[in-house]
Amino acid sequence: MMAIFKRYSLAMFFLLLICSLMVLATIGVKSFSDKMVKDAGIVVEPKEEPLTK
Repeated sequence: MMAIFKRYSLAMFFLLLICSLMVLATIGVKSFSDKMVKDAGIVVEPKEEPLTK
């Protein structure tokens, strides 16, 4: 098990780094778009349509 970890430790580090950067970018884009919609004064309301007809 330790041999596998030593062999692939750098690859696992980069994988975790890329995944964490993707999560941070997603959070940043979401907060930016929420702020942009709030500043524009757009109100999103549901149409109250039933899901099943």
